[in-house]
Order: sequence, then C-alpha cells, then structure tokens
Amino acid sequence: MGPPGAGKSAFCQQIVLQSLAVDKPVIYVTTRYGSSDAERALKEQGLQKIEPGLLNFVDAYNETVGISVSDRSDTVYADCNNLSSIDIAISKLSQRIGKKRVLLVFDSLTSPYLFSGSEILRFITQTLSRFAAEGNSVLTCMDDGCSKSEDLFSMMSLSDGVIKIKKEEDKRLFEIVKHPNVTAARIEVPIEPKPTVKSEILSMDNDAIRFIRGFNQAV
Repeated sequence: MGPPGAGKSAFCQQIVLQSLAVDKPVIYVTTRYGSSDAERALKEQGLQKIEPGLLNFVDAYNETVGISVSDRSDTVYADCNNLSSIDIAISKLSQRIGKKRVLLVFDSLTSPYLFSGSEILRFITQTLSRFAAEGNSVLTCMDDGCSKSEDLFSMMSLSDGVIKIKKEEDKRLFEIVKHPNVTAARIEVPIEPKPTVKSEILSMDNDAIRFIRGFNQAV
C-alpha cells in the first residue's frame, strides 16, 4: 500500500517478471489500465518471449470506462462496478491454466473499493483468500488514504503481509509492516533524477533486489 505514484505498480511488475522467469503462471488483474498497457510496461522492464499461457490478464479497466478494444486470447474482461465479474474472470483463467502455485497480482483494489465500499472485504475473503487457499498466492495494491480507516484495518488484517511504499524526492522507501517470511525492515532505494519507469527499477540497490526476490520466493 502507498500513495498514488509511490511505485506500487512497478513493484508488482517486478514480482511478475520474477515469477515468469521461473515459469510460474501469472494472472494479472488491471483496474487502472488495460492489459495491453500492462504488457507494454512489462516489456519496458525486460519481459522477453515466454511460453503461451504463462501470463494471463483480467482487464477490469476498459469495460469499466467504456472503451472498446480488440479481444486478446490471454485476456478475460471484467467490470470494476461488478465484483462478481472479476471473480468469474479469475476463476475462468484459473481453470484455463489448470495448475497450482499461480500468482495473482491485483493492481489495484482502489477502484473496486471506490465502487463497492466495504463489499470489497467480502471479495477479499471469498475470492482472493479462497484463491490463495487453493495453493496459489496473491499480491494486491491499495492506495493509502482512499478508504475508511476501519476498512483499511480489516484489509490489512486479512493479509499475510503488508508492505508500505513511499516516494520522497530522491528515494523510494519500502517498509515491511508484516510478512510471514521476511523480517520487518525499512529499505531505502535511490531514485535517479528524471527517471523513467525502467530506470527506476534498474536503479534499485542490491538490498532492494534481494528483497524483491525474497518476497517472490515467499509467495
């Protein structure tokens, strides 16, 4: 979790790349941008040709904002106004993959929360927690300050781990609030002046890279 622009999406994308590098299937749920934008960002960060069926998308952006796009074989479309449609899309892709140890990346829960309010807690319990209980793992993003304090506390309670990300003038701060396999810590990552998405990620120091790899192994 963290404020807009803190680097949550970039963090998720690095976890996706680490997973694909070891042939771990990924379901990437997007609510602020389409699947084509997500794929483009991954390629900017180093995504190479991968086995078909390894990277899958739930595009919950284009239908929500009413944009018509061409169908993609790796994408199931959903609407942030309807949490059930996202649940169905995730289930459909999970059945299509037909394997366990799938990584579900949800970027982000903010838009569904703004549409559905505290109903998102039921979605987390019935959809995301169930998905994890079936032998998979889930990584979600949430904007800090967009939800009621009691809802945010409940979401954090339902999570196995919480990482807060904050961006300052010349650095990005990763605060591990709780995690089942990583000791609570605070990691500072320098940011180059006028960085691009790609250079921000590549400028991470060794401690940050080890943290991302360790997080990926944990999930």
